[in-house]
Amino acid sequence: MKKPKIACDSDLLIGTYQLKTVFKSKALDNWLSASYELNKFQLEWIERLSTNYKREGDSWNEEELKVRFIALILEIVNIDEEGKIKTFLERNITTEVGSFLISVNVDLMFAGQIGRNTPNHPYFFLQELKKGKKSTNDPEGQMLAAMIASQKINNDGEPVYGAYQVGRNWIFTILIEQEYHISPQFDVANPEELKAIIFILKKVKDLVLK
Repeated sequence: MKKPKIACDSDLLIGTYQLKTVFKSKALDNWLSASYELNKFQLEWIERLSTNYKREGDSWNEEELKVRFIALILEIVNIDEEGKIKTFLERNITTEVGSFLISVNVDLMFAGQIGRNTPNHPYFFLQELKKGKKSTNDPEGQMLAAMIASQKINNDGEPVYGAYQVGRNWIFTILIEQEYHISPQFDVANPEELKAIIFILKKVKDLVLK
């Protein structure tokens, strides 16, 4: 018998899968404290991205946000490594977890790969919502659903990482067994916080390919 699909609602998922929310942990500290050397061009580019978001970002639609901001962040992050980890956009993840079917379209993920362009073993998810969080479109819920599904698919006991963006604020998360770790907010219109976001994204490769 086909299992019912669970809604991608963060509170529903936390309650259904009995997740414990954690706001301070060694795992979060290790991830969020990431630091890397950046060259002059990259530092200037971060300043420009942050300034552009401050001036125009609140008026961008979701496609403009992806093309004019997130894609440019990913160029600095430069996480792809052939045969090991790759960036995928607009992919679906579907699997049964417990009594429910989880099916979610993912805005962006870092994952291993099969062949040239098929994701395998997801490590990190990003969901974004241009305007403020709405009950009918919960980026945290979509991200968390993908993380729970991937924990089941990967079946390796390793953490799954995530982030969701609401407006100019990014929140980073880790799913470790049934512990759901949640970071403070990072404001992309602040150049120092945008630099921290880039470091955190770059750290994903070190964490999953250790």
